[in-house]
Amino acid sequence: MPIVSAKYYAERFGRHIRHHGMRSAAVLAGKNLIWPYCDWLIRRRIRAHEQFDSKYGIDTQTPILIRRLEPSAPGAQYAHPYEGAAIPLVHRILRHLKTDLRPFTFIDLGSGKGRVLLVASQYPFKSVIGVEFSKILHDIAQSNIEKFVEQALTKTHPLSINMDAGEFDFSQFSDKIVFCNNPFAASLMLRVLDNLQLSIAKTGDHGILIYLTPISAAVKERLDTFDLIGQSTFP
Repeated sequence: MPIVSAKYYAERFGRHIRHHGMRSAAVLAGKNLIWPYCDWLIRRRIRAHEQFDSKYGIDTQTPILIRRLEPSAPGAQYAHPYEGAAIPLVHRILRHLKTDLRPFTFIDLGSGKGRVLLVASQYPFKSVIGVEFSKILHDIAQSNIEKFVEQALTKTHPLSINMDAGEFDFSQFSDKIVFCNNPFAASLMLRVLDNLQLSIAKTGDHGILIYLTPISAAVKERLDTFDLIGQSTFP
């Protein structure tokens, strides 16, 4: 393909302004810049997470295909591909809560390699728990946690549990913050939400659910039954 210089695009943009006006030019620029901007954001975030891993000698970024995990493990049929949540986003959410975190247990469903657990462990939670169906991902999370703790980077020692999230008993913890980064299929998520709501109704404890998009229609309908305390977007 021929190489086109920035000057060429600047001249074309200038002609568009002269012929169609600034408003039309702004619309044109928006349409043509949004995807390169999104691509740049994604590449920057990947580099930031790779640097995070390199700095602390851990692995939270390298992708693992679902077919390379345990297909016969409980919960495997509902699993979504592993993708650690963006670190700045998790910090932003936890700071946005503006509440005393010390009485709360933080629970990450589908905790994968433990990136969110490592971030949450830097806050003064009562405890930090991850639930992961895959023994492969769980073992990586355990290694990451050990290295993070050895470097005295935590305020709360995180724990990864290898089990099916559908069997997780929320009632064993009092006040809780449950984190979901689109961890699994809607059918399992609905069962988990049932368990969460029943445990809160049974114990009378406080519960906060954090759910990152995308959200299926069925899960969105169930989430609408919860009291909304905050909603935001993140590029």
